[in-house]
Amino acid sequence: MKYSRVLVVCLLLIICHPARNEDRPDNKQLPLQIDANSIQHNDAKAVTKFIGNVVLVRGDLTLKGDSLILNQTEDGLSFGKVMGSPAVFQTRRTVEDGWVTGQASELDYDERNSTFLLKGNARLVRLENGKIKEEVSGDELSYNSDSEIYKAITEPGETRTRMTVIPKPSNE
Repeated sequence: MKYSRVLVVCLLLIICHPARNEDRPDNKQLPLQIDANSIQHNDAKAVTKFIGNVVLVRGDLTLKGDSLILNQTEDGLSFGKVMGSPAVFQTRRTVEDGWVTGQASELDYDERNSTFLLKGNARLVRLENGKIKEEVSGDELSYNSDSEIYKAITEPGETRTRMTVIPKPSNE
């Protein structure tokens, strides 16, 4: 009887244990769904233009904008440009549990190398437990969702790059 209780508790812990990042499927292996007001597709060039209220979802990744020009490789990987006011992305972090969101006038996305390039009034926010942990802004930002490395670039004479880091609350 004692062993059966231990077994039941162990099984419950395994079933109820939240998924770790390495347990999540790779977004690149999941279906790609895109909604828009209109679609223009060129099958010969594997290029599709989505216009009006565009929403792309693949696993934990969401892209939104006014228009999207999407290219696909032979193995099904996507890359393209989202235009919007603003163009937005959101993806789950791989290193820690949390999210990264970004927005700009123009957003280049390339899942072949897991990169985002945000241009024009760009902003990147790292969220942890629904709260802002870091915020970066500038003329141009790049973010790699695999390595979680981001860079900010500002042209001389333009708006300066800014980073805000929110301190952790003290344990009182």
